[in-house]
Amino acid sequence: MHPVLSRSGVVSAVLCVVLCAWGQPLVRPAAATPADQKPADGKGSGELDTSPPPGIDLSKLDEYERKVFFRIVNREPSSCGKGHSLIYSVKHDPGCKRSVYAIKYAAKLVDSGYTDSEVSEELQKRYRDVVHKEIDVNRAPSKGPPEARVTLVEFVDYECPHCQAAQSLMRQVLDTYPRQVKLCFKHFPLSGHTNSRLAAEAATAAQKQGKFWPYSDKVWAHADSLTPAVLEKIAKEVGLDVARWRSDMNSDEVKAAVTQDKSEGTALGINSTPTIYINGRKYAGRHDIESISDWVDEELGK
Repeated sequence: MHPVLSRSGVVSAVLCVVLCAWGQPLVRPAAATPADQKPADGKGSGELDTSPPPGIDLSKLDEYERKVFFRIVNREPSSCGKGHSLIYSVKHDPGCKRSVYAIKYAAKLVDSGYTDSEVSEELQKRYRDVVHKEIDVNRAPSKGPPEARVTLVEFVDYECPHCQAAQSLMRQVLDTYPRQVKLCFKHFPLSGHTNSRLAAEAATAAQKQGKFWPYSDKVWAHADSLTPAVLEKIAKEVGLDVARWRSDMNSDEVKAAVTQDKSEGTALGINSTPTIYINGRKYAGRHDIESISDWVDEELGK
């Protein structure tokens, strides 16, 4: 048993503890490590920055959507891999232009009704899981200046209605960026479409006579009836040497060219059409001029 201390003994012991502590260094709480810290926003813990970033239009967002927007952009990290939040990046890191595009994209998604988790997923795909692919376009038919800063590559199937609809969008992009964008065409005939491979070979044979684009445009116009007879009729309409065209279409060279396009697409993981790449980045936005212009502008650094 421990001896029982008298009242005076207890007081003496307490005084001893207090006096002995004098002169000893204070023990301060350990500073948070970077792993413990949330993306910095320049404010205290739990306090959101809810002032609109300069140049970011939030006029389309109602009160609830603005709350969702600010909740997301205070939580999401910089798109340049810095250790602070997306909104802090936009306000204080002028060298990170990609964060500006990311925060604009977040506002657009919130306005479209996306939830917090859906917006985070889209930002992850577009800005943090980015993989640039090398695509061989040396033999691909192309439109636009060879020295263009932005190269669009589209993998398409002539019997795909979505591909047919995408052609007007491609024309819009080229009209909007006549000096900055080059469009390259790649064949990706789907196995379930009866005449799509034959149409790809016919267009490739037309390419050998320098008339790929006029031939291709007419193929799209007859996409619901691409029989051999229709394909030959188109060859006559665009002024091809039809005998040479027939010979080329059946040649090993033309068939191998279409096969190579399809194999390259398969190696890229393509399983549907149209699939579009912008400077090697797989495009994941809507098929409208505003959305695709966002991506083009990013590449141009606007």
